[in-house]
Amino acid sequence: MKAIGFNRFSYFQTLSNLPDKIHSVQKPKKGFGQCGFVVISAYKSAQRKNKDYRKFRQYERIRLLFKRYGYDMDAAREKVLARAGAITEPVLDVGTGPGRMTYALAKSGFRLTTVDIAKGPQRVARIYARRFKVLNRVKFLKMDAGRLKFRNNSFATVIAANLLHDVHSPKLAVKEMLRVARPKAKIIISDLNKKGRALVDKVYRINNEIHRGKLINLGRIVSEVFRNSAVKVRKYDDNFITTYVIIKKSHGKRN
Repeated sequence: MKAIGFNRFSYFQTLSNLPDKIHSVQKPKKGFGQCGFVVISAYKSAQRKNKDYRKFRQYERIRLLFKRYGYDMDAAREKVLARAGAITEPVLDVGTGPGRMTYALAKSGFRLTTVDIAKGPQRVARIYARRFKVLNRVKFLKMDAGRLKFRNNSFATVIAANLLHDVHSPKLAVKEMLRVARPKAKIIISDLNKKGRALVDKVYRINNEIHRGKLINLGRIVSEVFRNSAVKVRKYDDNFITTYVIIKKSHGKRN
């Protein structure tokens, strides 16, 4: 069994008598006791992969629940990209999560870097990326949105979709997005509005989970961070989300 990838063995012996038809048992272990069967419990190396697929199915249930109540998460990402207009590489996706914006960008033909503080959701994002045959277009990095490990002016497009309500300091994360964006870069920020937050709470209750994100004032954050750093700010209010598309100044003061 070790040769085919099993490990972490445990041995148990039942207390029941041997069956009448011994040939129905495949090679019972001799010398382990006078009666009963030996049960071997072991885990294969693919256990981690199976856990990732269980999490993937959980995200799929949530996605379908949202869709049932009128919020098509994939269509919403596509609309954000349509609002953004032309996108230029290199692209940074801040907050991978299960990868919905990641694979939306990759399916549109872009190569991108995506970061998340947690590896678990990124493993689910890899499953989605493989299913859409875009895994080779995506570089996954474990990184805190509030402390991006990139140099100033590294990316031509920086995007964050439904991230800020989940981070400890939304304003700090947006400041980091501004810092790593090049002069004249496009910064796209999308997040839940009040209606969207109410729907998220409802869906998670139905799924016997608690959504620990918070309702944020996205408009105020954008106004404060980009007061002296943007040449153009466009706002779009959709059914459950609000999107800001911002063009960074070519030069000038950074907050």
